[in-house]
Amino acid sequence: MSKNLIDLYTDYLISSFSQTTATGLSSIVGGSLSHDQITTFLAESDLDSKSLWLNVKPMVRELEKAKGTGVLIFDDSIAEKPYSDENEIICYHWDHAKNSHVKGINFLNCLFEKDGVSLPIATEIIEKNERFIDQKTGKEKRRSSTTKNELMQKMLTVAQNNRFLYGYVLADNWFSSADNMKFIKKDLQKEFAFALKSKKELRSMKEALA
Repeated sequence: MSKNLIDLYTDYLISSFSQTTATGLSSIVGGSLSHDQITTFLAESDLDSKSLWLNVKPMVRELEKAKGTGVLIFDDSIAEKPYSDENEIICYHWDHAKNSHVKGINFLNCLFEKDGVSLPIATEIIEKNERFIDQKTGKEKRRSSTTKNELMQKMLTVAQNNRFLYGYVLADNWFSSADNMKFIKKDLQKEFAFALKSKKELRSMKEALA
């Protein structure tokens, strides 16, 4: 039942054009699932990267049967929550597209792509669980005890342990640190293609791989 409910709930979220609620889903399925059943399932279910992998694993293995290898794509997104109360998860994050800070939920995704098909294989929510005083402004701010680069390497390690057939890691310049490049090239024995925003980053890349 749990897997069926996950599929039903995600289909509901994807197909909806307005506010989504447990009551709304219950109404769509004619009351065959009650509001309480849906909210209890969401509250008790441990919907983490492991459960995501168990759901997509059959599809990934099917893709891997074809010749060639896929790629792993990393990107972080922000689900804006401008009217929600601020906490460790719903807080301010830097949005590259808007070139400003926005309030919302920041999450890091890893996609497996092959032959034009993309499947999410891991996701991590960025929790800003530490408070500190900004030396420049004197204001209290939040930060995460685990960096996105550390989360990326953790997700890559899990992908390696799960024996993914991929050849390249793709990401934007947020992840183009020398440490990440060295980890992918030397520790994982894989290739990478990162966006670089300066010649300094290019030099760092060459030094890391020397």
